Amino acid sequence: MNTDGDDFDALLSTLGYGRWQVPGVVVTLLVASQIPAQLVGSPLLSGPMPFRCSRDNEVEFTEPSSTAYFNNECLSPASPPPGAARPLPPNSTELFPSNGTQPLRTGMESCPVIEYDTSIFTSTIISEFHLVCERESLQPLFQMMYTVGIIFGSLFGGYIGDKWGRRRAVQGGVVVYIAVVLAMALVPSFVFVLVMRVMAGVTHQCMLIPVWSLALESCPTRHRSLVGMLLGLPYSLFVMVLAGVGYFVRTWKYLMLVCCAPTLALLPLSFIMDESARWLIQQERREEAKKVLRKAVRQNKAKLPVPLETIIGNLDQSECIADDNQSAVRNSLEEAWQYLRSPAMRTIILVTPVLWFLQSCLYLAVAINANNFNSSSPFLYVCLSGAMDASAILLVTPLTARLGRRVIVGGGLFVGGIFFLLDLLVPIDYFWAKWILVMGGFLLVAGSFQMNYVYGPELFPTEARTRGFAFITLIGGVGSMIAPVITYRLAQVTWWAAPVAFGCAGLLGSLALPLLPETRNQPMPDTLKDVDARRLGRKSANLGKENQAYENASDI
Repeated sequence: MNTDGDDFDALLSTLGYGRWQVPGVVVTLLVASQIPAQLVGSPLLSGPMPFRCSRDNEVEFTEPSSTAYFNNECLSPASPPPGAARPLPPNSTELFPSNGTQPLRTGMESCPVIEYDTSIFTSTIISEFHLVCERESLQPLFQMMYTVGIIFGSLFGGYIGDKWGRRRAVQGGVVVYIAVVLAMALVPSFVFVLVMRVMAGVTHQCMLIPVWSLALESCPTRHRSLVGMLLGLPYSLFVMVLAGVGYFVRTWKYLMLVCCAPTLALLPLSFIMDESARWLIQQERREEAKKVLRKAVRQNKAKLPVPLETIIGNLDQSECIADDNQSAVRNSLEEAWQYLRSPAMRTIILVTPVLWFLQSCLYLAVAINANNFNSSSPFLYVCLSGAMDASAILLVTPLTARLGRRVIVGGGLFVGGIFFLLDLLVPIDYFWAKWILVMGGFLLVAGSFQMNYVYGPELFPTEARTRGFAFITLIGGVGSMIAPVITYRLAQVTWWAAPVAFGCAGLLGSLALPLLPETRNQPMPDTLKDVDARRLGRKSANLGKENQAYENASDI
């Protein structure tokens, strides 16, 4: 590839990967570290606690240590008062639980006075706001509201990052997120907590999308695939950290505050991190871009083939032309109709949202199913799910060079779905076998999910890739929103409901893959014509011309 300075990827390849990129990567890791506590932390933050209901001002003398004491049974309004009762102490009017099993008033007809078993958790969202009996239907809302926030954040995150800049988006998001977490811990209102959960999801996406873009925009082409895959590892590692911290911190408020404490380091680090030079050039802020790139040359000890001012001038002109062409495409309603008329593009538009919906629902539902699978040790389940997620990334990354995208995504979903269905046939006495099947299935699903983050964008042409990927991730967010309904409601209907739902989702998702084209070792399409040519098995004259140059940047 030439090095005349008119290609930003060529410039990045010349700069190399070194000290200059480190602050951006660290900020990305810290942002990713905040996701586990909110996304998959519900088994620990809102885990169910065994309880016992009593009549108002009456509590049985049965010892709380008895295994039958906490029966999880609500009272019928017409049932007689329990025998051998004693009056409830007058000062026990507290609406929120504290350590111990003292009786608490709830204001519910089916459970006027409640006692909780604190042997596993000291306090969770469910015990904090008494989400049992007639309030039981509210249990999934804590998890669902965060995914609602993710959906809205996906809509606004890209716009904010493009409008304000990657660094300013992170800085503003950090301030809002710290305020949201403190508000959730301090304000004793379930409705308010739900609103703050939505805000947490929005804020996460408004930080993650810009900082993820910055990390990849500052990365040379030859390292981009590897960096993109490995940036998923911090999430998996912090899932395991969440389980370890949760084992020692059994109160949901304190657990959330401890896990969110690394956010305090984000604000000062965001000032050390440089803005995306590519974004600065697109905004015609050439002097700032020069300053950033000079710093990159100095810190990475790179040697440029031509003066930096010449490179900036050429990049500025090419980026402006690209932006004008892209705006013309985006404003064309005729383009949307052309996409729907194309058999290849129509298949992608119809099939990929279904795949992402099923896969997102399956992944999150299994990840937060700890209390149904092993209610006595949800910490182990959460820890192993994080370990399986990390293992999936490490296994899938080298396999991408040998196996096709469809094989990895479809095979992982199919075999994972079979594992979840086989779990139904294993007797409860062989609990070790159930662990192997569930964790093995989760590993396969997690690996296919990670691969889909590479496969999904490759399906769409360059002229619509950002919009297409945003659309399918949005539908995936809807699938994640459905996941708590499976784990909190469907699993309570019958014991086999959750595994059947998991297995069927995996099998149905795998059936969608033969309908999609294989993209491994294929140039990425730039236009709709290239997508049609790929379907017919022939190459368009311009198919992947830009992207082949992009892939060959390592030749510099």
